[in-house]
Amino acid sequence: MDSDDFPALSSDTLAALQSFLAEKQELDDRFEKLKENADEVFKNNQKISMSDFQEDWQLSQFWYDDATAEFIARRALEHADEDDCIAFISSPTAYVAFRNMAPERKNAYVFEYDQRFDLFKDQFVLYDFNKPLEFARAAEMKSKFKFIVADPPFLNESCLSQTMETVRWIASEDAKIVIDTGAVMEGLAKELIGARITGFHPAHRGGLSNEFRCYSTFEDKSLQWV
Repeated sequence: MDSDDFPALSSDTLAALQSFLAEKQELDDRFEKLKENADEVFKNNQKISMSDFQEDWQLSQFWYDDATAEFIARRALEHADEDDCIAFISSPTAYVAFRNMAPERKNAYVFEYDQRFDLFKDQFVLYDFNKPLEFARAAEMKSKFKFIVADPPFLNESCLSQTMETVRWIASEDAKIVIDTGAVMEGLAKELIGARITGFHPAHRGGLSNEFRCYSTFEDKSLQWV
């Protein structure tokens, strides 16, 4: 087929495409700048914005809004002492919020498939929920974590079940666990880890069509079971 046979884009469609590509390039440039300056950012305990990380929908990435990320991060701060290990599994938004609140805490780790987050160096754990126990330092991390946040990237039983296998492996005997996933996972979350649905409704920057809920194995004054 000759190129002249392809339908031409309308001016409105072309403008929208150009705008999308320009925005994507701007986000890519911002991330590269962050990566280049990471050492200085960490040394000076500068805050990091999730706006520097573009969502990858193919990886089912949907960032929390600021209020949700900060709420979850504050639960970790409230319930984990300075020397306690904290895990954010497939929940980089909450990890970044926690790091901005307490950059001195070096025992908080982000378990993530997206290798852009390796800029956090020793606090980054390359993680694939399909291989729930095959991650670096798995043996030394067994039963070490006092507070765990998990946000399985896909809304299905397999993803939640395999993520909870990781949670059970790294959780200490008295660990407190928060799971953010769909409302349809309520029964399975309770069955797998004893987590109960709470009154807190996590929200995402771009919104989600599925009803999203927060489950926990504990209560506090701000996070209550319903």
